[in-house]
Amino acid sequence: MMTESILVVDDNQTTRDILRTILLSAGYKAVDTSEDGTAAIDAIKTKRYDTFIVDYRMPSMRGDELTRILRKNQPDAFIIGYSIESKEETFRSAGANAFLVKDDLMQRIVPLIQGRFQIF
Repeated sequence: MMTESILVVDDNQTTRDILRTILLSAGYKAVDTSEDGTAAIDAIKTKRYDTFIVDYRMPSMRGDELTRILRKNQPDAFIIGYSIESKEETFRSAGANAFLVKDDLMQRIVPLIQGRFQIF
């Protein structure tokens, strides 16, 4: 059982549900989800997360903008950005530790969290 706390931030309910299921199946017990940056900011007011998985395109706030806020508030967190577009540099400059192309997300997310390596 892995006690690491993870917050998945994506405006797409299906993506949130799939990622949550994958992470729970991998043994993570504390997996929360938020539908956008505003909800994620509300979540970090009451809970500390070890890992954030952040989509780029969301209403109200882009993933890189949220990443800057997350990095400032939880400097030791592991932040993974992802997008259908090539946004590696955008997420890196915002403070993310890693980036995944959305097509690879489901297959590579667990090894990435477990290994904590950068794939920029």
